[in-house]
This record gives sequence, structure tokens and C-alpha cells, in this order.
Amino acid sequence: MVDVRVADLMLALAQYTAVSEEATLEEVFLALEGALKGSAKPDPSQARDFAVLVLDQDGRVRGRLGVWDALQGLEPQSGKRVDALAMVDGYEAWDRPLMHLGLKARTVRAKDLVKVLSKDEYIDESAGLNEALRRLVDNRFLSLIVMRGRETAGILRVVDVFQYVCDQLRAELGA
Repeated sequence: MVDVRVADLMLALAQYTAVSEEATLEEVFLALEGALKGSAKPDPSQARDFAVLVLDQDGRVRGRLGVWDALQGLEPQSGKRVDALAMVDGYEAWDRPLMHLGLKARTVRAKDLVKVLSKDEYIDESAGLNEALRRLVDNRFLSLIVMRGRETAGILRVVDVFQYVCDQLRAELGA
């Protein structure tokens, strides 16, 4: 079997759904909806994106936002630790997250929701597929950010690795 590298299966950064860190929650919802439906994909058979990348002003990946993150943006205070002694009477996170959707959609920013990625979520494009597979499975990541030196080259999605394994299995079994 050929020694497959991450670069062989990755999706170029420009092919993955992304938003600016200054994007509003509304823009995040719309981009994520399009990613999930695959509406931005020129080929309908191509796998859909399950998150949107958040890019800084220089085009570097700050993180990714999925459905859970976007929904949490409806009540951004819920993700912050609160000192129980400082609680105000009557304040409850998630009391009415669907109220004032328009206001939240215009004021909450992607940078307010994105979390710092761990070092395990980055992989060099020259890394072998075995290493990438182990990292995806061990951490249950849906994707890895692929680096070329200090620059983001693309994204390796678990769905693309899965399809590669299916194709290899089919070929090996003659199916």
C-alpha cells in the first residue's frame, strides 16, 4: 500500500466554509446552514462541512464553530463561569435563549464564541495518514487543521479519511 500523506486527502483552505472572526452570529448561522446543506459545494456528491472555520484578519485559522457553538451563541453568558456569590436574583442562563434573536444575531461575534484549538487539532501536511487517523479517532475530532510550516494549508476531515478507508477496503477485498 502506498504511503499516504495528509496532503493527499486534505481539502484546501479555500474549499472549506469560513467566516471572519468579526462575523456576526447571523453570518455564522447562515454560513453553517450553507455548509451543512452543501450549497457552496460545486459537486453535490462532495461531503458537506460540519463546521465553519473562523479566520483572523490575516486569514489564519483561529478555530472552528459547529452547530453547538452557534446555538450557544444565543446565550453567550452560559459558557462563562460565574461566581455563585455574585449571582443576581432572577438571572438564569438559558432562561429565554430564543428571545431577541435579531439583537443577538447582530451583536454576538464569531470571535466571542470560538475556542482556542489544542495542539492535537493541528497536523503537518507531510504527516502520514496513520498518524492523522489515530489523532482523529483518539480525540473524536471531525477534522484537523493542516499546516504547511506556519501557514494553514487546509483541513483534513474525518469523512474524507473514512471514504479513503472505504475505497481501500473495497479495492483490497475486490468488492
